[in-house]
Amino acid sequence: MRKFSVTQIKNKTVGDILSETRREQNLSLEEVALATRLRPNHILALEAGDYENLPGGVYSEKILETYANFLNIDLTGLKKIFDKENFTDHQTKKQAFLQKVSSKHFIVTPRLIEISIAAILVILFLTYLGFEINNIFSPPDLLVINPVQNLTTESPTIFVTGKTEKEVNVKINDQTIQTDALGNFNESISLKTGLNVIKISAAKKRSRENIIYRQVILK
Repeated sequence: MRKFSVTQIKNKTVGDILSETRREQNLSLEEVALATRLRPNHILALEAGDYENLPGGVYSEKILETYANFLNIDLTGLKKIFDKENFTDHQTKKQAFLQKVSSKHFIVTPRLIEISIAAILVILFLTYLGFEINNIFSPPDLLVINPVQNLTTESPTIFVTGKTEKEVNVKINDQTIQTDALGNFNESISLKTGLNVIKISAAKKRSRENIIYRQVILK
């Protein structure tokens, strides 16, 4: 069978050459797909020059080679046209992408700067406000240094020592005690024989309580 020479068909695309040759041989797409085991959508993509819907790299070249050999078309010349079209298609898509990205760039204007600064100030204010509200309603820090948990002692009195934040109301067994300017406290309490449960609590004016329990056993 005579091979079809691509050089005889000037100014035609790969798709033109393939589709015209197929029609000259009275072949349908289904017949080509069945004989070559190529997917019909890949055959259509080649004939339409829709390289975006073809597999990338060597896979698209393999599809072209299979189709060209089946139609008995000179592959060398066809491959040159294919490479040129593929490169042009890639460059066109790249340029379109760059234009799309460029068109999305914001134009910086004095008005936009003013709006941005105002938005930043609002965000900073809301952040500060949220911090202050959290600080008002969250319980204060409370550290109980003495007694340690599950202490056993023979002394009928014990000092409850600890530290909290400034201007915090501290209670031991629901009785308010004094703290110094830094929030330190040191209060003596009496113990009863056996198990004593000591409740130490700290709260700001509008906050929840921070409560710590200590168990002390008096022998």
